[in-house]
Order: sequence, then C-alpha cells, then structure tokens
Amino acid sequence: MARILFIDDDIFTLETYERIVSYFGHEAVLADSGTKAVKLARESSVDLILLDRQLPDMDGFQILKQIRALDVPLEIPVVMVSASHKVFADRAVAEGAQEFLSKPLLTDDLLELIEKYTSG
Repeated sequence: MARILFIDDDIFTLETYERIVSYFGHEAVLADSGTKAVKLARESSVDLILLDRQLPDMDGFQILKQIRALDVPLEIPVVMVSASHKVFADRAVAEGAQEFLSKPLLTDDLLELIEKYTSG
C-alpha cells in the first residue's frame, strides 16, 4: 500500500483521487492549499506527492521548493500536474519534480504513477 499526498485546490479533484486510490488499496493524504501541503509533507510519511501547478496561496513551484527544503527524504518523488500547457514541464523537472503531466489524469494514469514511483 502506498501513501500519496495529493495537492490541489479543487476539492472535487482531491475527492476523486482519494476514491480511486482507496479503491485500489492505497491511502490518500489531501491538501487544498500550499500551506497545508508543506505542513503535511513535513508531518506525514508519504511515498509519492502529486502536486498541482497552481493553488490560490502559492504556485506549485513555490510549494515544490519548500518541500525540497524540508527535512524529509529528497527521494520522495514529486509529480507536478496541471491543466496548463506543458510549457512548464522542463521547469518542473529542473526544480526537483520527477515529471510533469497534463490534467486530467485518468485512473490508469494515476495507477501507473503509483506503480512507477512506489512499486506498489
């Protein structure tokens, strides 16, 4: 079972992610703001972080920078997602994300990410 931190300002998206991963035996940790995301990244032991590029209180790049500066394992993979154009993909990887994916993520995409980054 993997624990995934989902960071997105859209509650419907978070609930959808939670339902999908729970159905397949994984655990979702949900954050609807950058501030909450950084706090949860610090306090929760997670195997993967799925990070939206734009949140109301800070953008995904600011969140990524703060998470990477925490005293948490740097090997925790972060995948940045966005409905925006892939113009941000190179920047996301350069700033510490493993990859950048466009929304919407289908169930198969989500399960592939979990398998790829958590072996489980």
